[in-house]
Amino acid sequence: MITVEHVQLAFNNHVVLQNVCFSVPRGSIYAILGKNGSGKTVLLKTIAGLFAHFTGTIALANIPLQEYLNLAIEEKIKRNITMAYVFQKGGLFDSMNVFDNVAFGLRRRKEDEAIVTEKVMAALEWVGLSGSEQKLPSQLSGGMQKRVGLARALCLSPSIILYDDPTAGLDPVLADSISDLIVATQEKFKMTSILVTQDLAVARKTAHRIGLLHDGTIVVDMENDEFFSKTNPYAKQFIDGDSEGPIDSM
Repeated sequence: MITVEHVQLAFNNHVVLQNVCFSVPRGSIYAILGKNGSGKTVLLKTIAGLFAHFTGTIALANIPLQEYLNLAIEEKIKRNITMAYVFQKGGLFDSMNVFDNVAFGLRRRKEDEAIVTEKVMAALEWVGLSGSEQKLPSQLSGGMQKRVGLARALCLSPSIILYDDPTAGLDPVLADSISDLIVATQEKFKMTSILVTQDLAVARKTAHRIGLLHDGTIVVDMENDEFFSKTNPYAKQFIDGDSEGPIDSM
């Protein structure tokens, strides 16, 4: 469903991504791990089409990314290749209540307001936030804000969903509840997902396959169980948090 081949990206001659290659089968979750500054979010945003100056190939359902971005929304829906992005901090509009935040994408599509209401309420019920429609983001906990961000994405009925560190800043209990929600969402809606995280527990619970990004490239690309078996030196060092190994500690 998603293929990334030999992708390279630089900012002001500073190479952030180099020769990145991996693929995500339809209906699966691919987690991207890596230390701070390894380029995980840059890679995710490149796949989302936010950095157009990359070289290499990114394709969604065999459609090159630029061609996909140029399709009208009606054509994306017809081909069932719509994409949604869940921001690290929720990405909510402070001046809008929960209902209007979740409805934002639907209204931009000019959906009938009755359909908007139906979809928003269903999405909020799914993420466990029924009754919170009139609250402002400032009245929500960090975990609740992340659930609103997911509800907004789900309203668009995406076939692809990109999660940018969805449990960042959450305690282990809340992080685990978000992980459960991500797994349940994938199982119910059968979407294809890429999840960027530094949380090993989240990756272990959610991902079918895991990629480890280091020095701008994917140095490990393994099934979940194989990654956590620690037979690969990169995976072992990252899991153990050891300063000694192929991953530099600077």
